Amino acid sequence: MLRRAAWVALAIGLVGLAFARTASAGEQTITGIVRAAAPDAPEAATVRVGDAVYKVTKDDNGRKVATEANGKKTEIKGTVEDKDGAKWITVLGAKLVE
Repeated sequence: MLRRAAWVALAIGLVGLAFARTASAGEQTITGIVRAAAPDAPEAATVRVGDAVYKVTKDDNGRKVATEANGKKTEIKGTVEDKDGAKWITVLGAKLVE
């Protein structure tokens, strides 16, 4: 009986840990104007949201946003991290805003 309770507690703890990691990753939706970055820049693009600027991670999704949404208002869903004093977003999905 004690063994079973320990396994249940372990399983609950692992599920809780998974949710905590997801929450701490900082998944957000931002809406702003996309500006493609220079080819040699570390980011694919930047997104201005009010006074804040987010750098878009240079992966397939980030490059797609930089190409298709350059100069356009775009809603981006992604994970946000602070690195070296800058906000970075890894794009999970994006859509143009009218």
